[in-house]
Amino acid sequence: MKTDPSVARLRFGRFELDEGEARLTCDGEAVALAPKPFAVLCALARTPGRLMTKNALLDLVWGHRFVTESVIKTAISELRAALDDDPKQPRYIETVSRRGYRFMAAAIGASSQSAPAVEWNVAAARGHPASAALAALCRGDAALAGLIRAVAATLEREPLVLN
Repeated sequence: MKTDPSVARLRFGRFELDEGEARLTCDGEAVALAPKPFAVLCALARTPGRLMTKNALLDLVWGHRFVTESVIKTAISELRAALDDDPKQPRYIETVSRRGYRFMAAAIGASSQSAPAVEWNVAAARGHPASAALAALCRGDAALAGLIRAVAATLEREPLVLN
């Protein structure tokens, strides 16, 4: 069965998100989350490390119908409570003042507990000389960019040895 790349399915920290199954778990236990905050999390998780504007979130989650930006703030507050994420020192959701939000943790496909998970710190990667090259290479494919960054970070810590 072919998986849909536009559907978020990943692990980050102690959490596992499966958009297709409408499930968020923490250490294997279900996390109660209302449909709109869950949809916001999925929208953000599909583009890790990239700014999601308020208008884009309104369009994706609410269809930009009869709502104000306050619904986003409410959904983000519920998400932060569920993820135990501090807005002043965020681990998962960064607020970009007056513009939108960014999902800060990138992960590699996580269909099981044994699947590898990689956490990526967006702020640390911004100054890296290869960031611009990666962005151009991936042409906006955030999942591919996250995977390349994860491999690069691993190689920086553990040099590749070829026999």
